[in-house]
Amino acid sequence: MKLNKKLNKVGRVAVVGTLMIGMIAPTLTPVTAAAATNKAEAKVQALQAGTGSVSDAMFEDLNGNNIKDAGEKGVAGISITLYSDSGQAVATAVTGADGTYSFANLEAGTYYLHVDLSTIPANERLFTTTGINSQDGNSSYFTIAEGQAVTGYHFGFSPQVGKIASYIWNDKNANGYKDAGEDGIANVTVGLFDIYGVQVATTTTDADGNYKFESVDPGQYYEKVQTPEGMKIVTSSGNTFGGDGVSGYFNILAQSNVTNMNVGLQTLNNAALQGIVKDDTTSNGIANLTVNLYSTSGEKISDTQTDATGHYAFTGLPAGNYYMTVGVPSNYKPTSGTGFGLDGNSYYVQLGDSTVISTFSLGLTEKTGAIHSNIYNDINKNGVKDSGENGLEGVRVDLYNTSGVSVANTVTDASGNYTFANIQPGTYYVRVTTPDGYSSQANGHFGSDNVSGYFTVSADQDITNLNDGMFKTIVEPTGITVDTSDIAAFTGDKGKINATVEPSNATDKTLTYTVSDPSILSVDANGNWTALAKGETDITVTASNGISEVIHVVVTQKVGEIKSFVFEDTNKNGTKEAGESGVAGATVELHAADGSVIATQTTDATGQYDFKDIPVGPYYVVVTAPKGYDLKANYAFGDDGVTGYINVTGSSVVTNYDCSLVKDVAPTTVSSIKWIYNNADGNVEMLDRNSITIADNYLDSYNNPNVNIQLYDQNNNPIDLTGYTVTMGDDTIATGTVYGPDNNIVALTRHKVGATAVTIKDPTGRVVKNFVLNIVSSIVPATDITLDATNINTTIGTAGKINATVSPSNATDKSLTYTSANPNILSVAADGSWEAKAEGTTTVTVKTVNNITKTITVNVTSPVSIQLKNIPNYPDRTIVANDQLNINTDYVNTFGSHDLDFKFYNATSAEVNPTAYTVTSSDTSIIGVKATYGDNYLRLAVQGKAGSSVITVKDAKGNLIRQFTVNVAQGSIQPTGVTVDTTSVTTKVANTGKINATVQPANATDKTLTYTSSNPSILKVNADGTWEALKNGTATVTVKTSNGLTTTVTFTVQTYFSSIMEQGNFNPSKSTGGPVTYYDVVNSLADKDNVTLTYNATLDTKVANDDQTNGRRQFLFYIDSTPANFNTDYSFTISNQTVLDPTIVNNSESTRAIGHIEVRVKQRGTSVITVTRKSDGKVVKTLNVTVQ
Repeated sequence: MKLNKKLNKVGRVAVVGTLMIGMIAPTLTPVTAAAATNKAEAKVQALQAGTGSVSDAMFEDLNGNNIKDAGEKGVAGISITLYSDSGQAVATAVTGADGTYSFANLEAGTYYLHVDLSTIPANERLFTTTGINSQDGNSSYFTIAEGQAVTGYHFGFSPQVGKIASYIWNDKNANGYKDAGEDGIANVTVGLFDIYGVQVATTTTDADGNYKFESVDPGQYYEKVQTPEGMKIVTSSGNTFGGDGVSGYFNILAQSNVTNMNVGLQTLNNAALQGIVKDDTTSNGIANLTVNLYSTSGEKISDTQTDATGHYAFTGLPAGNYYMTVGVPSNYKPTSGTGFGLDGNSYYVQLGDSTVISTFSLGLTEKTGAIHSNIYNDINKNGVKDSGENGLEGVRVDLYNTSGVSVANTVTDASGNYTFANIQPGTYYVRVTTPDGYSSQANGHFGSDNVSGYFTVSADQDITNLNDGMFKTIVEPTGITVDTSDIAAFTGDKGKINATVEPSNATDKTLTYTVSDPSILSVDANGNWTALAKGETDITVTASNGISEVIHVVVTQKVGEIKSFVFEDTNKNGTKEAGESGVAGATVELHAADGSVIATQTTDATGQYDFKDIPVGPYYVVVTAPKGYDLKANYAFGDDGVTGYINVTGSSVVTNYDCSLVKDVAPTTVSSIKWIYNNADGNVEMLDRNSITIADNYLDSYNNPNVNIQLYDQNNNPIDLTGYTVTMGDDTIATGTVYGPDNNIVALTRHKVGATAVTIKDPTGRVVKNFVLNIVSSIVPATDITLDATNINTTIGTAGKINATVSPSNATDKSLTYTSANPNILSVAADGSWEAKAEGTTTVTVKTVNNITKTITVNVTSPVSIQLKNIPNYPDRTIVANDQLNINTDYVNTFGSHDLDFKFYNATSAEVNPTAYTVTSSDTSIIGVKATYGDNYLRLAVQGKAGSSVITVKDAKGNLIRQFTVNVAQGSIQPTGVTVDTTSVTTKVANTGKINATVQPANATDKTLTYTSSNPSILKVNADGTWEALKNGTATVTVKTSNGLTTTVTFTVQTYFSSIMEQGNFNPSKSTGGPVTYYDVVNSLADKDNVTLTYNATLDTKVANDDQTNGRRQFLFYIDSTPANFNTDYSFTISNQTVLDPTIVNNSESTRAIGHIEVRVKQRGTSVITVTRKSDGKVVKTLNVTVQ
C-alpha cells in the first residue's frame, strides 16, 4: 500500500512525498543549506530529547519463524540508521555481538529505519524479514508515542556455513566399514586447516568416536588426525586420509554437512597366526601338541599347545617373517598340510601389522601296518604262485587277533588280491574260506584248513607274502535227465528243453544241443527250440564227457477254415436273422494279403461258402451279388462286397463273415410332400410349394433345430427313403440328412441366417423336389445410440459416468461397450463410469453389439499449475507436460541455494500445498526431493552431478499430474588445488627447465595457470611454466589457478662459475726482469655482481711505461676448479674500454685458455664485463667493475 505523509517544512520549502513500503525514503532539498543544517541539527536534538525508543535484534533465524529463539545467535556489525518522517537522519547504530540495536530518548513522532545492506556479513544470507524491506533495507513508517518502546523491525538470517560430522573407530578387520563390535575411539585430536596450512579449529572425539566442526565458513580445507600411540591409520572413507593422518583437500559449501571424513584405526602388533592340527582318519583335532613359532633367522619367538579341539593361535604379533614347527608324536606321521610340509614344518609366512592368517593346518595319521597278498589257483599244487596260475575272485578272507576275534574281513578282487589296511600293530592270523569246487593243501604260511600261523604287524609294515593256493576238485557227469523224450508241435511253436547233469556236483555241467534237420526245427545253446516246417527230426543233448540223450520231434503244419453265409437282408439291418434266407449262386473269392486269389466258390442252396485247410496268415473275401440283388454294407462287408483282413490262426474256424444282399426295388411314386413336426402350423403340404422360411431360432416339436420333410406314396404311406439323396446349395446355412426309425424323414438342420437350395433325389437320381430354405434373423438390431454429452472436459482425479441410450427401444440386445482410446488418460468401466487419470486428449468409443458406434471427445487437464520460482534473472516459469528444464550442476536460485523452487496453484490461482501430492525423481543422485518447510514450496535439490532425471508428480490416487525432465549439464568445476612435481629446485645460472603443475580435480573446467617469479632478474618464468636461471640468488615462483589457489616453487640459483677472483699486477723493474707484485686481490666474486677497484692517488704511478709492467688487472674464472676456456667455450665483452682496455699483450690466447680476462686500467669510471657461453649464446656472468 502507499502511505502519504505531508512532510514538515525544511527551510522555506515544504515537501510532500509518497513513500512506497520498501522503497528508498524521499530526499529533501532545502533552499538555504546553512539554515537547513542548523535547523536539522536542532531537529535531531529535539528528536533525541524524548522518552520513546525503538530496538530489536538481527539474528540467525534457524527455524524461519521470524522470532529470535533460544540458541539463535545475533548477527553483529550491521549498520542501522533511524530517520524521522521528514527524512532527517536521527541516529545510526551498529548491531553488537548479540545482534541487538537500540535508539533511546526519542521524541514522540513518526520514523522509519534504514539498514545498510552492504554491512550484512558475507557469511549470512537473508532468510526472513519483519517490518523491513529486503530489497532496499527501508522499513515502513511507524509512530512512537511518548514513553513508548517500539520493536518488531528486524532481519532473520540463515548462516552460510557448513559443518563436519564424522567419526574415528577401531577398524579391526580393515574393511573400511564400521561393523558390529567395532567401537569408536575416544579422545583422538582432529585439526581442521585451511589450504594455507593455518589451523582453523581443533576438536577431540567423544566416547563413541564422533567429532564435529560446527559453523565452518565455505572454503577449502584439510584435516589432520593425531594418531594415538600404539595405533595406526588403516582405512578412511573414500581413502581421503593418508597414513600420516592428513586428509586431501575438500570443500565446505554453504549449509553443507560433510559426513565422510571417517577414519579407521588399528592397534599395532595386531597380526596373528592360527590354525589346527587334526587326525586325518577321524578329522578330529589332536590336543596337547606343541606348536613352535620362529623368526626366519631361526630365533624361537613363542610356543603354544593345541587345545581340546586341536586349535592353536599366536596373537599380538608384530609385522615380520615367521615359520612354525609342530611336535609330531612318534606314533603319528604327517599326511596332509595347508601351509605345512609333511615334515611338520610350515612355510615362511610374511605378516603385516594387522595380518591374520588362520589357514595353516597339519593333518596327522596314526602309523599302522597293512597286508597285501593273493589267493590263487594252484594248478600244479606246488604251494607257489607260478606263471599262468590266476588269482581267484570272490574268496572270503578273515583277519583274527590272538583272541580269535575277527578284526576285519574282505573278498578277493578279479586278480585274487586281498588287502587289510590300517592294521594296528600286533599279532594276528588269517583264515581263508575255500570256495566251492576247490581243495587246498598246506603251504609255507597256511595249513590244509586254509588258516595261517600267527604273524606280527608292525607300524608302517606292509606284509605281502600271505598268499594261499587252491586247486579245483573235478567230478565227471554220469547221466543226463530231460523232461520229455518226444516233442509234438505245430509250425511256429516255441519251447525249451529242460535238461540237467547228474550228479548235481559235477564239475562241468555244460550241455550242448544239436538237431538232425535244422530246416524242421532250430535249437539254441540253452535248449530253446522253434518249429519251422512240417516234418520229423531228433534233438541230441550231450554232456561235457560225451554222455547224451535223444529227443524225437514231430512238426505238423497249422491250417484254418473260413465259412459263412450270403443272405437276403429283408429288414436291411445287416444281420442274418431267423426267416432271412441264404442266397445261392453268389460268387465268393478268397484272396491272400497280396491280392492274389487263393480259391473261388459259389454259395450253395443255403447261401453258405466254406474255405478249408487254409494256412495260417491274413486273408480277405470278395462277394459278387447275383442278378436281382444289391450288396448292402454291414459289419463284415462294405457296399463293394469286400471284407477287411481276416487273420487265420492254427486250427481256427472263422464263421462271422456273413454278407448282406437286398433285392432291387423300383422307385416309388411321390404323391405328397409334407413339412411335419411344425410347432406353429402343424403339417404343411410342400408338393406345390417352392420355399420354406424359418427364423434362426426355429425349433421343431421335439425342440430340435430341424425342418422335417416326409414323402408319401399314392396310398398316403410314408416312403422308405433308402437310396434317396438330399443336396444343399450351401451347407454352411443348413445340412440335410435322412433319418427316422423307418428311414423315411428328411431333416434340414439350420446353422445360420441365409438362403439355400434343397434338392431331393430318388435312388435313380430323379429329382423328387426342389425348393429354397430361407433362414431369417430373429433379432431386432440396434440402430442408434443417444449420448447425454459428446465432450468431457475434466481434470485429473475426477470421476463421472457416460449416460447412453440404445435405439430402438425394443432392440433385442441393448448392451453397450465403452472403450477408451488411452486408458492412461481416462479409464472407463463396463457400466460407463470413468475416471480421469492423466493430462491429455483422448476419445471414448460407445458401441452396440452390432457395431453401431458413437465417439466422445475427452480433454483432461491438470488440477494444478506448477511454476518454477526464484530463477536468477528470469521470470517464473510454468511447467508444461513433458517439459525440459536445462540447468548446470552449479545452479543456484535467487536465495543462493542449489534448489529448484516450485509452487502449485489451482484454477483460481490460489496456492496449493504440495504435500497433497507425491513427487519422485528417477535419479536422486542428480535431482533429490527435499522435505517441505511448511511454506508451500516444493524444493528439488540439484545434487551437483551431471545427467537427466525425470520428475513425476502424482496425486493421492497415484494419477500422473505432471511429468517433466531436468537436464543437468556439467557446470563450471572450480579448481580445488594445484600441485607441483617439486617444491624446491636448485640449479645454476643459464640452466632452463619447466615447472610441471597439475590442477585438481582432473575435470576442473578451467585449468589455466599463471606463473610469477618473485625476482625475474634471478629467475625468469614464462606463461607455460618454462624457466631460465639468469643469475645467482633465490627466487620463488608462485603458481596460481584461475580461481586464485596457489602453490610455490623455491629456486636456489647457484653461480655458473665455481670461483672468480681479481688481482692487479705491477712490476716496477720490468726492464731488469724484476718480480711481479700482486695487489688489490679480490676473491669470491662468483656470487657477486659488483667489484670496486680503488686506486686513489696512485693510479698514475701504476700505469705502464717503458720501465715498468703494464699495470694490468686479471679476472680469473673457474668451473669446478677447472679454468674456463675463453678461446673455445666462452667469450667476453667489455662495455667501456676507456676504463678497462683489453687490447694488451697479456690478453692473449694462452691466458684466455686458462680462464683469464686481462685488461689494463686506463682511467676511473665503470665498465661491465659480460661472459657468454658459446654453445648456446647464453650470458653466464655479468660483473660491474667500478674504478675509483
